[in-house]
Amino acid sequence: MRFKIPALALLAGLAATLAPALTEATEAHEVTVKGVTVAHPWARATPEGQKIGAAFAEIKTDKDTSDRLIGVSSPVAANGEVHSMTMDGDVMKMRRLDGIDLKPGQSIVLKPMADHIMLMGLKQQLKEGDLVKLTLTFEKAGPIEVEGTVEAPGAMGPHGLAKQPVDDSMGSMHHDMTHE
Repeated sequence: MRFKIPALALLAGLAATLAPALTEATEAHEVTVKGVTVAHPWARATPEGQKIGAAFAEIKTDKDTSDRLIGVSSPVAANGEVHSMTMDGDVMKMRRLDGIDLKPGQSIVLKPMADHIMLMGLKQQLKEGDLVKLTLTFEKAGPIEVEGTVEAPGAMGPHGLAKQPVDDSMGSMHHDMTHE
């Protein structure tokens, strides 16, 4: 006896099987814990032997949540730090930040030529096309683990974009960090 399975039933079964995997892949670009969201994480590729790398993301809070970013880590680096970057004439100045305060409904964009994540003591080369795991630790929300793409060495945003994407779906107050 032969059974005929209608094409639509076969497709529906396939979609149900693949949906969790597709959802996980989508969620890897945006993770929310206790009102704090880390979105669009990515890093720049590094030359072989380089011991310092940079990573970027958007961090946002919902309208009722305030928090403070207090740490960054990655299995690809001995340690991670948040740094500010400013220009004083033709001189680039970077300094380590102890943390970043997040007000309710605020969006902080960590991006090239501004505040960013430094990955110090790289244990391996960051290769374009690879994925890099990052853990951002917050005072209240605790650790948030994300996985971002490794983009070209001079990239200014993920996936070939000209800049770090910013999600305004929560009506967030966007804030590009500057430090005096």
